[in-house]
Amino acid sequence: MRLNRAALFSFVSVALILIFVLPLGAVFEQAFAGGWGAFAQAVTSPIAIRAFELTVNFSILTACLNTAMGLLIAIALERWKSPVSFALDAIIDLPLAIPTAVSGLMLVLLYGPVSPVGKWLSSHGIAIIYTRLGILVALLFVTVPYAVRALQPAIQTLDRRQEEAAWVLGAPTHRVWLTIILPVLRHAVGSAFVLTLTRAMIEFGSVVIVSGSKPMHTEVAAVYIYGLLENYDQHGAAAAAVVLMLLCAVAIGMEARLMMLLGKRRSTAWIRSEGEANHV
Repeated sequence: MRLNRAALFSFVSVALILIFVLPLGAVFEQAFAGGWGAFAQAVTSPIAIRAFELTVNFSILTACLNTAMGLLIAIALERWKSPVSFALDAIIDLPLAIPTAVSGLMLVLLYGPVSPVGKWLSSHGIAIIYTRLGILVALLFVTVPYAVRALQPAIQTLDRRQEEAAWVLGAPTHRVWLTIILPVLRHAVGSAFVLTLTRAMIEFGSVVIVSGSKPMHTEVAAVYIYGLLENYDQHGAAAAAVVLMLLCAVAIGMEARLMMLLGKRRSTAWIRSEGEANHV
């Protein structure tokens, strides 16, 4: 038994080192090969800073929109069961099942300037493909499954009786959401937001197709890194990759901190309520 445990531990350790540690170390080694000065110079160029700004801005906007939309979709799928809802539940996973480049192609074919939808939008002064709006549409399409799947298990735990009691007592809709639904879902909402945020930050395939990759305008960080590699600038690409990984790590750390604070607040409220009950 000890031998089996030792063999399993050795196998897992070697696998993690080969698959995760060594590639990560190679990126950091290349990023800092010229020292801190070369690293700072690589990630503070105007094009690099703009790429990071676009990435963060669009990722936050995507996370906000898809967390809200994912919450509504998840509630609809869990509350109203029908053949249509089962079909929609399967379709939600479509962006996970196809290459992101195919997702970008789908959007180009639908919203491109030669498509019927694209022509109609153009006649109303709306352009999606090769614009910043196209980036947002691509990110929304690719990341919506993460928000929905993160929220569905929590929605299944909601007590419908509390909501029904609130409706019977005449509580307005916003009060039911703020006092009954969202407090129960707060951890799931936070997880959905961060999952969507980090996934949007690293998206490449669909964005590179729909955005046009114009520097300072529609070039996000992942596309910027790819452009550096195409120009054989491995140092610049590695430095930008380190910054992108740090941004994702900050987002995950903020989620962990938020979940910790929410957990403490919940524990404090429970202790206070128990104390008041015992006092009575």
